[in-house]
Amino acid sequence: MQGVVWPVMLPVFRPAEFDRARAARRALLLCALGASLAACEPAIGAGVPGEIRGSVMDQTAPAHPVTGQSVRLEIVEPASTSTRVTTTNPQGRFAFPGLPVGGPRVFLVHVEYGGVPYTARVALTTAAPLRDVPLSVFAVTTKRAVVRGTVAFAVFELVRGALRVSVIQRLNNATDQTVAVTDEDPLVFRLPQISPVPRSAEPVEFIGGWRDPHVTSNAITDAIPVLPGSTEVAYAFGVEPRTRTATLRWEFPYGATDIELLADPSIRVSGAALYADGVVTERGQRYARWSGGPVGPGGAVSVRLDGLPVSADLWPEIASGVLVLALAFGLTVALRCHPVSA
Repeated sequence: MQGVVWPVMLPVFRPAEFDRARAARRALLLCALGASLAACEPAIGAGVPGEIRGSVMDQTAPAHPVTGQSVRLEIVEPASTSTRVTTTNPQGRFAFPGLPVGGPRVFLVHVEYGGVPYTARVALTTAAPLRDVPLSVFAVTTKRAVVRGTVAFAVFELVRGALRVSVIQRLNNATDQTVAVTDEDPLVFRLPQISPVPRSAEPVEFIGGWRDPHVTSNAITDAIPVLPGSTEVAYAFGVEPRTRTATLRWEFPYGATDIELLADPSIRVSGAALYADGVVTERGQRYARWSGGPVGPGGAVSVRLDGLPVSADLWPEIASGVLVLALAFGLTVALRCHPVSA
């Protein structure tokens, strides 16, 4: 498993929240990073010394190594977390020798450059006790105008008499600089608005890509730095419709070059900016696919939904992981069939 840089996917907790979130974060990392594979290492491998080494390169032209950069290694284990710190040499190289190998253990290599955090996640095994981790960082800009929305993807499903909406939104930065974002001037992702106003709604569930999200004034705000290339966020929410027919209006502050919707076949979708685009089948469930776009920055798409359930029951608790595969599958289909240029 090679070192992979995830600048914004790892949650960043404020100091007051750190202790409360430590156990959940550790469990998530150990599972998500394949720690079970490391746990299967034979006990005799426990004494094999491991090493994580790498380099920090500023990829903003002209690309160059970063000298004297502080690099922090976080060793995450089921019952404890420890850290080591080093700095890069004139060639931008760093090394953490003498590391434990095998067992349910994950290593996080942290760098903060220009105020932007970058993290690489690594596991060491007896078969591969040495890992090279190249970290790419970028100069920082505050020019928000270079941020553009590309794919806006949503799934509409009926779950126990209610409507569940799951969303992925992708932003693109075509420059070779990271766009710095502050808490005072965060990114804004408008929540799809349903009218008439639903009878009840569940809180927004943040699935991935967020740093420190907040829901205010029918929008999610977050100070996510936008790196060169693509940045994705995903979330979900559920509502109990008041009527069998409703209108969903979705605004895009950064625009969207490609809009993709998957809907339960019992929901009839229509909209001037959309066209029917076939049927997708996932896990035996069929979804009608609708496509549209582009939409300019600040624009919106309105969708009419017919055949919604109307129930007097209170909103039921819904497990968060049900739609993950369908969401990823639908996005893959959307990108394969409608390539998006930067």
